[in-house]
Amino acid sequence: MKKYLLSGLAIAGLMMFSATAQALDFSKPYIVGEAGYSFGMKNTGDAGILGIGAGYHINEYLRGDVTVGYRGWGDVNMKAEPSRKTDVWSLPVLANMYVTYPIHRNWSVYGMGGLGMAWNKTDSNSGAKGARKSNFAWTAGVGIDYYVNECLSFDLGYRYTDLGEARVKYRDGYVGQTSEDIRSNDVKLSARYYF
Repeated sequence: MKKYLLSGLAIAGLMMFSATAQALDFSKPYIVGEAGYSFGMKNTGDAGILGIGAGYHINEYLRGDVTVGYRGWGDVNMKAEPSRKTDVWSLPVLANMYVTYPIHRNWSVYGMGGLGMAWNKTDSNSGAKGARKSNFAWTAGVGIDYYVNECLSFDLGYRYTDLGEARVKYRDGYVGQTSEDIRSNDVKLSARYYF
């Protein structure tokens, strides 16, 4: 009896999963939340990533969104004065386009690119003065999507991100400034809710 009950439940589950996969329609707007980890490059440390945004899923193969993020790197070694530690954080705003390709039922892979602006801020108490700098920013990456149903999907992806540069002005007798490029390798997990 148990065998028949378990078999019946398994068949019903597969039928529901197949029906969900065939009925998905994503030509609609969505909001997105993302979290991840940024592996810094050169003298930039690692950082956590948080972001929110809104977008539109145009069809099965194309979607786009605008996201606002936050990254805080902690101590960064500025190249001209490696002994001076400087706190750096960034606020990037990016417009992203995704080209997706369905691979199996609710799964798809994607390639993406984004352009925008990043506001980088430094703080230092080691003989230097923090500074703000706005920069051109860009990102490119790949990932995989999983569509739970018509209202919810998740994606896991890798991105290379260039947020321009961060600057520090000296204040202890040396007149000038130094800068450091803010580039990173990012791993992100995102959730999209469709309206």
